[in-house]
Amino acid sequence: MDKKKGEKKEMRDKEVVEEKEIEEVKDADALEKQLNNAKKEIKHLKDEIARLKDAYIRKVADFDNLKKRTQKEKEDAIKYGNASLLLSILDVVDNFERAVAVEPEKSDFHSFYEGVKLIEKHLKDILLSAGVEEINPINQPFDPFYHEAMMKEMRDDVPDGTVTAVFQKGYKYKDRLLRPAKVKVAINPKEQQQEENSQSTATEESEE
Repeated sequence: MDKKKGEKKEMRDKEVVEEKEIEEVKDADALEKQLNNAKKEIKHLKDEIARLKDAYIRKVADFDNLKKRTQKEKEDAIKYGNASLLLSILDVVDNFERAVAVEPEKSDFHSFYEGVKLIEKHLKDILLSAGVEEINPINQPFDPFYHEAMMKEMRDDVPDGTVTAVFQKGYKYKDRLLRPAKVKVAINPKEQQQEENSQSTATEESEE
């Protein structure tokens, strides 16, 4: 009886050992599978890092090239920005050369004058298209921002401070003053006397 019990116990122990060995094999297989998956994931991440690094380097290079190209275009715009305007002015120069090339004895003054007037208009049209606006303040109130007073004259037939003559026209470039107009300004003694009387009256009233 004891011999049979011993044999049974030995068989159970053997089965337990075999089960443990089977479990160890399964654990080893699972561990190896996990290790292989981890290796694949690491390789995938390394490839992704390499791809992103390459893309980053390319983007940096593209940005640097764009920056250089933009700077070059900006410098060219400053350097050659007036090329189209100068090209238009060359047409005016051509017209002047044709006008002065005509022999005086073969042309009359009226035709020459009319030709020069056309050239003047052409040049003014070019300047206007470029944003250059003429300042001609004749009979307008004196404005110290746009006008430069070269002379004054006593006049009682126009309001005080009126521009009565323009010695040199002024010009604006877009919204900026390019050159003030040089002018003669009227001083109206009647208006000045009236202003002085008004100031004197106001002073006396305030003192009272």
